[in-house]
Amino acid sequence: MLIFVLQTLAEILAGGTSLTSTKQIDFGHPIDRREEATEPILNVYVYDLRESKQLQHSGRQFERNKTGSMQTANVSWPPTWIDVSLLLTAWDKTTLGEHHLLAEALTILLRHRSLREEFLVPELRGHGNLSMTVAIEPAIEISSLWSALTIPLRAALFLTVTVPFEAQTVPKSLVWDRIVSIRNKCLPGSDVMTITKRVAIAGIVKNAVTNLPLTDTTISVVGTEITALSSEEGLFFIEDLHFGNYVVRIDCPNYLPQTVNFLVESQTYVIKEVLLTPV
Repeated sequence: MLIFVLQTLAEILAGGTSLTSTKQIDFGHPIDRREEATEPILNVYVYDLRESKQLQHSGRQFERNKTGSMQTANVSWPPTWIDVSLLLTAWDKTTLGEHHLLAEALTILLRHRSLREEFLVPELRGHGNLSMTVAIEPAIEISSLWSALTIPLRAALFLTVTVPFEAQTVPKSLVWDRIVSIRNKCLPGSDVMTITKRVAIAGIVKNAVTNLPLTDTTISVVGTEITALSSEEGLFFIEDLHFGNYVVRIDCPNYLPQTVNFLVESQTYVIKEVLLTPV
């Protein structure tokens, strides 16, 4: 979002001032550049981000999709509107040159008043014109701003652009069918066991000393009421979880409990081996 706002402002400023290209617009910290400047420079610095109190929408859209064995429920929210506060300063070999460049920037920005959609980069289009205010004082206390920047007070413009921030549509739940085939290596000659599960988390619990599987071990997803028990082969499965990171607690009588992190982020999963130490 920020880079698109800066890109739009750079194109407008470079096209309406005596600057010859956007390469003369700097977005770094506005330190003193007068001695190092070989050509006029405009500095556009983002110093504050906050949710706009003037422009917000509410509501959400819910869409459920099913593709083969995978089911997803997509929840998409309207954009959150963010006030982006920017400090605009000019640097040149002389103070007169800086004032001239700053006056040009003020003229072109006041001419626009708002960022019209046709001037926006493609990533910011689709929401109409974007609100923009140009002021000689910032949204926060001016002396605090310059003190925080650790540079002397100088002539500057203060811009606030209200832009939409859209979070990507996130699948809120995910289930998938997977065929799990495993042979108990501890029992020679045992048959291959095939299980079909809608697996999000899978693991096998073993004795850390004997390496034998532990049955009836309680597996709990921390922060939820979801639990499972390990099978005779020490296997456990947790199904139908949302994407995200989960902490799973493993409890077995006469063994020290253990917590394990599981990341659910795709249709693939890894069977984790958990070794519990006898008390």
